[in-house]
Amino acid sequence: MKLRILPLALIAVLSASLLPHVAEAAPAKTKRYTVTMKKAHLPAAPKNGTDDYRCFLLDPKVTEDSIIRSIQFIPQRKNYVHHAIIFRVTDADLEEAIAADKNGTGWPCFGGSGLGGMLSTFISSPWLSSWAPGRGKDVSPAGYGTPFKKNERFVLQVHYNLLAANGGKVETDQSKIVMDTVPAKGSTVKQLHVELFPAPVELACPAGVTGPLCDRKKSLIDLAARTSTTSAFESAGINALCGQDPFKPVASLTSQCDKVINSNFTVIAAAPHMHLLGRSLSIILNPGKPTEKLLLDVKNYNFDDQSATVLKTPVKVVAGDTIRVKCTFDPTLRQKIPQLKSLAPRYITWGEGSSDEMCLGVIAATPQ
Repeated sequence: MKLRILPLALIAVLSASLLPHVAEAAPAKTKRYTVTMKKAHLPAAPKNGTDDYRCFLLDPKVTEDSIIRSIQFIPQRKNYVHHAIIFRVTDADLEEAIAADKNGTGWPCFGGSGLGGMLSTFISSPWLSSWAPGRGKDVSPAGYGTPFKKNERFVLQVHYNLLAANGGKVETDQSKIVMDTVPAKGSTVKQLHVELFPAPVELACPAGVTGPLCDRKKSLIDLAARTSTTSAFESAGINALCGQDPFKPVASLTSQCDKVINSNFTVIAAAPHMHLLGRSLSIILNPGKPTEKLLLDVKNYNFDDQSATVLKTPVKVVAGDTIRVKCTFDPTLRQKIPQLKSLAPRYITWGEGSSDEMCLGVIAATPQ
């Protein structure tokens, strides 16, 4: 179980790039790279599930050490692409990625890129950017950017939500990435990275709703079958990280988790991520203390708008501070939302599928 828990602790402090959507004129020396999935992929969910997580190795053929000024994932099938994550592949994982990709067919990757050991994947192949409905081009604020070396490659993880296929018809997808860069040589931009703050999800079936999967243990077994064999451990791991009993958690419509920070950084922007049952999400610095500050307050969460909010004034965070993520959910929506109401009732936990849930606060920061 620890092999699955540790990456969740690590990704909260690993370098990546969540580039807020901010309009800014491109520098004169900007160079554009466009790369498309080598082969069209026909999504198919494992074991009668409704979600396909697929990773693809893409080579933008970058000709010089660069700084990313903007990056954009452009889905071909917007109706059932649930989200996408762009990872930078370093030399540590490149050989494995080439073998797994099989010249463009890609590989299944529920959780992360699937590369490297479970203790190293988010270090050797960190995030560059993410996309979800409502997000367009990620443009760095003035003075910020993300390094990208000559000849480095992407791993593109695409989550296909087959529940959203129009009329149930699934077609092949061949999405692409467009990236604008400036030369790294002589650049003075500050490096952005991502900090992730997960909280457990434990939603019992609503009053009057019954079924075999309303039993938490049976629901976790089904989760593992639909996604990956370690998904149940991930749910338990987040509970453990947040101070709850991983095996006998208390179901609640509210979820929160406090993390004590062990480094110094300045928050530039923040974004929410939940699935279809999410109602609100907030990120709070030093809750209950005189130094308390609200970094993000999404009162009416909209899955179709997960764009980042740029802080009016950047906020400094120092080692020893606490950041809390807090979410609320409405599991009765499962019986109302067209994508979900035809599914069997279930006890809902943290999970990779569109019919599962997440509580994840995301901030873009620069080291002090």
